Amino acid sequence: MEFDQELDAARRRLTGTVDTISQAEADRLAATWLSKLLEDDERKRSAGVSADRFERMIKAAEYMAPLAAKELATGSMDTIWMEVEDVLKVNKLAVQEGSEDWRRLGFAMLKAQKRWADAYLQRNKGEVVDTPALPKAASTSSSCTVEELITAYLADPTRSRTPGTLKTYQTVFRAMRELLGPETPVDGIHRMDCERIRSVIMRLPKNATQRFPQLSLEDAAKVADAEKLERIGVAAVNNYLHNLSALFKWGVKNWRVVRNPAEGLALPDDRDQRDLRQPFTTAQLQAIFSAPLYTGCQDDEEGYAKPGPNVVSRGRFWVPLLSLWTGMRLGECCQLHVDDVTTLDGVPVILIDDAGEPGADDADKKRVKTEAGKRFVPVHPELERIGFLAFAEAMRRKGEKRLFPELKPDSLGYLSGPFSKWFNDKRRFLGKLSMDVKGVSFHSFRHNYRDALREAEIGLERVRALGGWRRDSDGEEAIYGKGLKASTLYREIEKVRYVGLDLTHLHKSFSSRTDAEALNMS
Repeated sequence: MEFDQELDAARRRLTGTVDTISQAEADRLAATWLSKLLEDDERKRSAGVSADRFERMIKAAEYMAPLAAKELATGSMDTIWMEVEDVLKVNKLAVQEGSEDWRRLGFAMLKAQKRWADAYLQRNKGEVVDTPALPKAASTSSSCTVEELITAYLADPTRSRTPGTLKTYQTVFRAMRELLGPETPVDGIHRMDCERIRSVIMRLPKNATQRFPQLSLEDAAKVADAEKLERIGVAAVNNYLHNLSALFKWGVKNWRVVRNPAEGLALPDDRDQRDLRQPFTTAQLQAIFSAPLYTGCQDDEEGYAKPGPNVVSRGRFWVPLLSLWTGMRLGECCQLHVDDVTTLDGVPVILIDDAGEPGADDADKKRVKTEAGKRFVPVHPELERIGFLAFAEAMRRKGEKRLFPELKPDSLGYLSGPFSKWFNDKRRFLGKLSMDVKGVSFHSFRHNYRDALREAEIGLERVRALGGWRRDSDGEEAIYGKGLKASTLYREIEKVRYVGLDLTHLHKSFSSRTDAEALNMS
């Protein structure tokens, strides 16, 4: 795009077509030039200046200061014309030398040159002269504003985004509107503007919007600074920064922005990924599946942690078991339909896809994380022994569409949202088990499952099929054929074991009771 602009400027000069430069644009271009001069000078001084070099700097300032004053007083362009041409070239502008527009820019740069000389003299005396911030671009009819870029990005019909993804965008878009201004032309946004956004985001406290709904993001960050509040994590910061870069990257691709000033802003994250995502230990798994919810509780609502006579076979009972023995993600478990439990190739399987029904509400819009996640997984024999197939059949006879109809979606339409809060909250399910739950969450079941597949020495292709993991480097042959048979995968999943985990107390949790007792829906 920049190359095309250079060619266009050259063609206009050859044909006599010229650009116009308003006074506001001339002042902006001159201020940008001045800012960069002083920034370069400040950088050199901060790196250290030798005595000989400092003497040359003093002599240069003594020569330039009166010359800049004389040039400005007389309007002479003798010492500034080369810099004017450089600024025009950098900004892809075709302006005839000596024309009114050319002299308008030249005189603005003469004033900037005088300011530079004065600042140079003051800095040589040890005075503090701050480098001025880069000015914002003057609005033009062809310049896309911050608000226009955001609106166009969100309206792009070629992109599909989940409500959760859109929610993460809102913080970055809000930061852009508050810190840069919605009417600011995006081509005037500098790298330092994006670094300012980063500075605010990385200082935000956790749950800033909920805790400080009346404050701007910058003010919320200042409160966090003053009160030493816990900040959002590095991963969350980088997620916001990646979204910011994605916005500009889209703008460049769609000819709305010249460059991406937010590229490469992410913070280094030296945490070991294996330490961040731990599987449950065998003792933790035993504690989970020996909780009152599985051995007898008052009910599976508020009384799930209080011992009682009921083992309620509903979502809270089955979803953790499904994830442990099939590797399904939380969202995949929660959204299951009764018809997803079926038979293929003579073996019981669970179908996992994102096929929502026409006109379905948000709770019925099934989602999977990746294309590779669209799959089936055989029902592990342990799930059969616990009674999962009997439970699914009972729900089918009841006429239910969803396997766990009692699970309700959150404000974004995710059935997994409320379940995740209930299971992971250290004050609720995991927190009430009297065990160290640091570094573990519901997703740990999936890590247990992956380790179990390793222990069973199952081949990589079959591991991917059983877990829905993405194929990063498959060859062309991977697109041929229909894939592995259900009976083949069933033989593999039968090998999955959790040594030391005893779930025999669950084997009669469903099948030995009547449907009404087991479902306990009254």
